Parts: sequence; structure tokens; C-alpha cells
Amino acid sequence: MLQVLHRFLDRLRGASRTDDRVHVLAERALFRRPGLAGRMAAELMSPAQTSGMFLTAPRRTGKSTFIRHDLVPALEREHRALVLYADLWDRREEDPGAVIVEVIGQALKAQEDRSGRAIRRLSLSRLKAPGVELEVARPREERQPSLRESLERLSDLAGKTVVLVIDEVQHTQATSLGREALYMLKAARDHLNACDKLKFRLLATGSHNEKIECLVSDKHQAFLGAHLEAMPTLGGADYLRWERGLHGPGFTASLEALEQAFEICLRRPAAFHRACRAAASEQRLEREAQDRLLLRRASELIDAEKRQLFVRLQALGPLEQAVLRLLAEDGRDFTPLFPPAKERLKDMLTVLPPDERPDVSTTSIRAALDQLCEARLVWRGDGPYALEESQFASWLLERPPVDTIPAPLGAELLDPSPKAA
Repeated sequence: MLQVLHRFLDRLRGASRTDDRVHVLAERALFRRPGLAGRMAAELMSPAQTSGMFLTAPRRTGKSTFIRHDLVPALEREHRALVLYADLWDRREEDPGAVIVEVIGQALKAQEDRSGRAIRRLSLSRLKAPGVELEVARPREERQPSLRESLERLSDLAGKTVVLVIDEVQHTQATSLGREALYMLKAARDHLNACDKLKFRLLATGSHNEKIECLVSDKHQAFLGAHLEAMPTLGGADYLRWERGLHGPGFTASLEALEQAFEICLRRPAAFHRACRAAASEQRLEREAQDRLLLRRASELIDAEKRQLFVRLQALGPLEQAVLRLLAEDGRDFTPLFPPAKERLKDMLTVLPPDERPDVSTTSIRAALDQLCEARLVWRGDGPYALEESQFASWLLERPPVDTIPAPLGAELLDPSPKAA
């Protein structure tokens, strides 16, 4: 009955005006993956996922787009879940813990307002039904409810399972409140898992496998032992044909060339789309010529991105460059403060005249790491250091450890590129 009332009021509110805006999603080209979304939704809501699900995929490979436009609708449609979305990258200037608390709090307030308005329309101060009792006016609480209490009340009011999606969850490790938020969510998970109805599920995603793996394998982390899965990236003949079809009948590149170009573009759909669009502009070419042009355009796009990184590196000092090279070489085994690592750093710096070589000490190495983190080339939360983007490692190994060429005038150190999901 309440749903009927809501629909009726919505019609009344919209009866006096028309909406002439274009529906963006109808116009946007999105490759749908309903099969994958259905499988992941069923897996998340199954009894096997009581600990929570963590998904990883490289940045800009379509992870967030898939979550928003395929997985969330599948959860809402097939499992009638109430999905909350906390995008920690989009709000990276804020404390990640505060973002999570705010998302849950706003959802609860909206649900309480909706329930309260419905009851007031019936001129009731209390609504009772089998297993449900709601009060319109309740005494002001002396304290803010915990996340566990908020999630439980939200689930009870909505009559649905609450699914909290935290995108780029590794950012929680950057602040004490962010780390504490994960522990509060773990407490909520443990309590709500003991209820007779399915009230809560957690889905956490990230774009760096090493960062996310720490969250489920480190004994000091809240979600130790949670399920970690690498999300399949786009690809396959269906996707390649779909992308080719976006550029008109004159674009006839072969599937083999499309697959090679997609790999060159690091399986990033946005870069691949730009390469295809550039190649499709010469539709008078024969297929073989289009294939060669497509591969050349794909390589040019990635080479430009690589050059942009190298320009940023030239703005670094010699020790910062050497430390970054050491991290690229060692990966998870990166221990820059140990004596063998210091000797390797000194060897890298021998390309400089003796009087220009910086001091290699614990203090100077830590300062270099701070500078690299500030430049968004290196990331560190509450665990080991890692490259901000995983493909940086192979690119860094293509150049000398220390570049003595001065940075071009106006070179920027910070990464200017926005996130593309």
C-alpha cells in the first residue's frame, strides 16, 4: 500500500512539468555483461560470502562501470537488495572513514524520513505489523548509533538486504578513521550474520591487486580471510565486434588486429575506443591497411602516456628516481631501508659526479618515499609501499634508473589524469 502511495505522489509532483533532458545512459555506449553480473550477484548473496567479497581489476579497465551499471542493477533486480555506494576515489580529498559513515547515515535518514512520512499520512503515531513496529517520533538519542545499529535498522526499515559497495577500498588505509571504519563494518558483519534473515553484505573493490590482497591476508586487517577475486576484464569476440560496430560499417578491422590493439591499450576500453575511432576516420582503407593503422594508433596512445610519466620522473630528484626504480624492480620484496637496498641505491647514483650524489641514509630514503607518495607515484596505506599504478613497473624498467636530463620547463610532478573506471 505504501508503495502505491509513493507512486501516486510522484505522479502528482511530476504532472505539472515535462522532462526534455536526454537520457544519458540511453545515449552512452556501454557493453553490458549480464551473465557475469548475475553470477557475481548470486555469489555475493550466497551463504558462502558471509565474510565479504573483495574484487580487484587494473585501473581504467571498466571495473567501476561494470559495478555501477551491471552488478548493482542485478543485485537490486534479482535479489531486491538495497545497494549503497561509497566511491573513495571520487571523494579522495575527504577522509575515507567519514565517507563510509556518511553514506550509511544518509541512507538511513532517507529511509526513516520515508517511513515517517508514510505513517503520518495515516495519522498514526505507531505502526504495528507482524514482526514490525515503527514509531514516528522517537526520543532523541544521546549518542549516534554505531554502524552496526545503523545497518541493522536500515535493513529492517527497508525490508531488504543492505549491500555496501566500497570502491577503491584501499584508501581506507590512509587514515585512522578509514581503518577503524573497516573494523566497525566487520563488527556489523559478525553481528548481522547471526540474524535469522540476510541483512548485510559487503562488496569492496580496488584497482591494485597488491593493495587489496593486504586487506584480506594481513592478520592485522579487519577482513582477514575474506574472499578475493580478480574481476575478468573486457575482451573476447563479442566485445570486439561490439566496439567495431560503434564506428560504422566502413570500419572493418579484423578481430585479430582488434585483439592486439586492445592488448596494446592495456585492456582499457576508453583508450581502445580512441584508437578505433582514430583508425575508423580512414574508412576508405582496405582491411589490412586499417589493421596496421589501428595498431599504430593504439601504440601512439600508450607511448604518449608513457612519455607523460617519464616527464614527471624528470621533475624528481636523483634519489627519488632511484628509490622508484628499486620499488619497480623488487615489488613486494621492497625493503629500501635495509643495507643491501642502500648499496643498490648508491650504485644507481654513480651516474652522477661524486660531488652531486645525494646522501643515502634512512632519513633521506624516507623523505624520498614521502615525496613519491605526494606525487602520487607511490602509494602506502597502513602496509607496504606499492606503485600507484601496476603498469608503471614495466615502464620504469625501460629507462635508466636515474635520468640526468633536466626536466622540461613547466613539467608537472602530480598525475594530471583523472580516473576512468
